[in-house]
Amino acid sequence: MKKKILLLVALFCMVSGCTPPGLVRSQKPSDLSMETEVMGRANPGYVQWLEKQAMLTNSEKLSSVVSGTNLFWLGPYEKPRVDMMLNLAPVWVTFDAARTLPSGTGTVVSALQSEGFLKTMKSLGVRGIHIRSMRESGAIWGSPTEQRQLGDDTVSYLFSKGFGDERGFNEFLRKANKHGMIVGDATIPFATGRGADYFLSARGVESYKGLYCMVEVPREYWKHLPQIETRTRAVPVDDAALKTLRGARILPPPLVRESLTLSVIPLNWYATDVVQGLDGNGRRFVYLGYGSESRPVLNWNDPSKSARRVISGSLIQEIGMLHAAMTSVSVAPLYGLEPAYPNAATSGFGVGDTAVQAARDIAQEARRYGGWTFLEDNLPLPDLKAATEGGVDFVVNHALATSAEYAYATGDATLLAQTLFTTLQMGIDQKRFIHRIQPEPYINFSFPFMANPQQKNNTAMRKRYLDTVRGKLATTGGDVYFSGDKLYLTPAGFVASVQGIRKLRNLTDEQRTAVTSGLTLLGHTQAMQPGIFMLSADELLGILPLKAGLLDYVTEEDALRQNVAGGYDITSRGGTNILTEIGLPKAQTVFDDLDSDVRMAESFAGNMRRLIKLRNALGMQNARVVQLPKVKNKGVLIQVFQLPPDNSLKALAAVNVINFGETEATETFSLLQRVASGDVLLEEGITGEVISGAANQLSVTVPARTAQTYIVKSGTVAE
Repeated sequence: MKKKILLLVALFCMVSGCTPPGLVRSQKPSDLSMETEVMGRANPGYVQWLEKQAMLTNSEKLSSVVSGTNLFWLGPYEKPRVDMMLNLAPVWVTFDAARTLPSGTGTVVSALQSEGFLKTMKSLGVRGIHIRSMRESGAIWGSPTEQRQLGDDTVSYLFSKGFGDERGFNEFLRKANKHGMIVGDATIPFATGRGADYFLSARGVESYKGLYCMVEVPREYWKHLPQIETRTRAVPVDDAALKTLRGARILPPPLVRESLTLSVIPLNWYATDVVQGLDGNGRRFVYLGYGSESRPVLNWNDPSKSARRVISGSLIQEIGMLHAAMTSVSVAPLYGLEPAYPNAATSGFGVGDTAVQAARDIAQEARRYGGWTFLEDNLPLPDLKAATEGGVDFVVNHALATSAEYAYATGDATLLAQTLFTTLQMGIDQKRFIHRIQPEPYINFSFPFMANPQQKNNTAMRKRYLDTVRGKLATTGGDVYFSGDKLYLTPAGFVASVQGIRKLRNLTDEQRTAVTSGLTLLGHTQAMQPGIFMLSADELLGILPLKAGLLDYVTEEDALRQNVAGGYDITSRGGTNILTEIGLPKAQTVFDDLDSDVRMAESFAGNMRRLIKLRNALGMQNARVVQLPKVKNKGVLIQVFQLPPDNSLKALAAVNVINFGETEATETFSLLQRVASGDVLLEEGITGEVISGAANQLSVTVPARTAQTYIVKSGTVAE
């Protein structure tokens, strides 16, 4: 393991050997601000300072390291290198730096460096640490906004002050490598925050035209735009103004995205106030925002290629300079971005092609520098398959995660079985999936992965599933966390709601045990799948929703969104800190301390540690689902896996038997002859329980809401 990591680090060092010193935070002149104008013109000094901060400017410095050198040709880039990563780091943990409490009076990265945290991760079986939201966000610019941002509105390649600096990150990386772990990063999002790049675009600076989906509005149409009281503010363009601007061909027609039956974060047009340029002319712009005016969308297809240069700079910095092994990618803002055409939602054409192609381009560039990528987005399965074909190395399996949570809420595993069958039928490489209990801050019960324009009854079917799960949660009081078809609950909060636990502030020991049991069932379902298994801080700590009213909000959905974004202390080094850098209060947790929980036999972390040990012994990351036997209990799922021949347990195969039902279930099934024949032993991987029988007639009994993995070996039990 250590040899592989040393080889990986050596490759990264080759990429970064010629890199310039780390990016430097430029001090803002004290007498300059966005509000200050000189002689009716933009203040030249302020504009120059903005250019020093801008990602587009710094991307040129970063790309100069690679352009015209052999660093661009270090390795193959069209074919994903899946097996190498699966052997290097089959199990990861992911967390959000913007939600992580710092170490006492120090920074987040100083807490990550602690031997205690790294030993805990190693003991858990983690081999990769993925960190999101490490960089400066739009909050540092202080511009007013309707919606609180939660750290993913990135505006800079620089780390946020609360996270730390490059020196601290490099020390953390060195220590993680020493403990046999690699580190992952997150690529600059396609909907950035409003920072230097945005303000330069809004001032009409020539080299920044085309960076965002931003259009200058001719002066004669300003009367149709909304009045704005604060210069740095942008407000939504109303329907009447949109109609006028579209009629004048200033703005495009409605986008394909708007006609889809998917619950996606909306794209809306926002108008700026009059902004003075360097030439003394005032301009007003309208731009696309991703769910908020604070998230302007990059224009990936603009001929200036400015957006591509910003993303390229991000990859060079993360993989080349910071030596991150794998970076996450989110292309959701680009999905369905083209102007609508007749029957776009049902035409069968690839409405996600722009997003998929962007993911491919990013992945191939990352591989040129020796890194890996994974796609975070909850997209229809055909788009995910397309993204893996010469594109991203891995994709997060939202389909399995949402189907499993649906099964837990309803006691019905039918959808889960159908989802698994569909992915097998589509020919998606099972090893390309990253499996998570809950990949997003909410559960999207519009089931985007099921969207398929070629299936006429698809929308109605998804609606029935939504109505079913809403009805189930209504009986336990969990329906209050719904906004449309999104359920805003943390994984622990979801399990508690399904169990009918309404008072989350003072859980009894029995209730904590129930949450542990539910999370373990969901964790077992995801851990025992081919590909990568990734746990989150929310799951390991049992994060619960924040108490209502702790944060200001404008809309009910904004309140729900913030309530699942509480701060946490994954390093166990946060001391008495109760606020994160961006002002998120510390959330209540079901579990007390991760360092001690990993060593406890009946804790969630302890359960995951044993499952990960079994997973590694079976070589589950390289396994393949070869059979989904029929069941008589609707709450039960059975999977049969073909294991790699060199698995350390010398097993013929492995069988998952998962019971989401509320009563004990007994199932009888047969193994395919090519899997096993004759008499076999089934040994439960955790409890050691042994069942013998003929391969064509096996019977197992599984308690309610329990998952079991059986190791298949040849032979019979001695009398």
